[in-house]
Amino acid sequence: MALWNQRNLDPPVVLNAPCKSKHIKSQISALTKTSTSMLNYYSTLNTFEKAAAFETRFVNRFKFRLRNMHGFQVMRRVNQTLIRIKNLDLVQVIMDLHSFLPESEYIPQTVNLPVRSNLEYLLVRMQGLCKLLMRVVYLTKEAARFHVKQIVNMHLYPTYVMFLGLMGELWLFSRSVCRRTVQFYDELYPALEILPETKVSWLPEHYQLPVSLAAWLGEEYERDILQCGDANGATSSNWLGSEGDADLFTLLQHSTTDGEEQLLSRKQETEAANKSVEEALTAPSFSSVPKAMLLQSLRSDTGEVVERKGRNAPATQFDAKQLDHIRSKFHVQQFLKQERSNRTDSPAKALTKGLSEQQFGDFNVRLMKEFNRLSSVEFVKFFKEQFLQLVTEGT
Repeated sequence: MALWNQRNLDPPVVLNAPCKSKHIKSQISALTKTSTSMLNYYSTLNTFEKAAAFETRFVNRFKFRLRNMHGFQVMRRVNQTLIRIKNLDLVQVIMDLHSFLPESEYIPQTVNLPVRSNLEYLLVRMQGLCKLLMRVVYLTKEAARFHVKQIVNMHLYPTYVMFLGLMGELWLFSRSVCRRTVQFYDELYPALEILPETKVSWLPEHYQLPVSLAAWLGEEYERDILQCGDANGATSSNWLGSEGDADLFTLLQHSTTDGEEQLLSRKQETEAANKSVEEALTAPSFSSVPKAMLLQSLRSDTGEVVERKGRNAPATQFDAKQLDHIRSKFHVQQFLKQERSNRTDSPAKALTKGLSEQQFGDFNVRLMKEFNRLSSVEFVKFFKEQFLQLVTEGT
């Protein structure tokens, strides 16, 4: 099996080594800038993750009712591919690399850089991500063909319209993420030359990383990811191989790549606006509440407060002395690595065992955004404040 296609690929040890920066400051700054952009991009794909969550929910909801439908079987394969993409945990891999990079504004003469094997592992994971995204693009088109036929036959019309819209959304986001991943790969690859090597190479002897990821992906990438229309800029009416009128594919049709990016931006802005409106509607309003009731609500409750803890509620008491051994950025990294291992292998030993993966992941992202900006002492103080708030309040 190809290296990029291995599910349980053993990562190299996260290490750094001293390196002279006299002639490579521009390359180091470019690497830092690219890793920062990648961290910000892949950690904010909430809309794509929401669409993938809908896909999983639909597959589980209709797995018995539609189990003999070909289009639904294709949707199950889409869901399996999306689960593999989630298990790549690319954000964590980027964080491991980014944590050892210096600030782009100031680079000392001797700087500790991550070893080459860490970047090689990230590039291999990006190869696998692009392959999986291209499979999602292909499978969503296959499922869309079937859904359209069912819609034309008026069979379970509302259900298949919903399925078709979801396939279009996943198709759109997968193409966009795949293009951005190829761009990031091409920006990261030149940095292999400036990173220090280890005595034992992590890559197998016969494995060579491609210089251009787009060239490695080949014709399928150009056809399914880059191609948006014909020479006149108009989308072909039978690009899905459908028969007759193709107006039902309006959601999936875009004349240019810029048109797709604009649609994605509008969709994200619309969801953000809808979220703001929803929060405003659910916020308490006192304009129509009688004054007597407002005064009554201000009076203290004479009842006894009863504490109730949910099954997975975070601990309300935490001994801050457990963090006294953390005195540098390196200690913080080791602590987070050990905590992540405990959450997977020994949940009872984890200090954050009552927190969800999303809460713990958001906590890591907040830390990495301040890693290079703050000094070691300031970062340790910031970490302890954030961690205490996390375990006591669950936020």
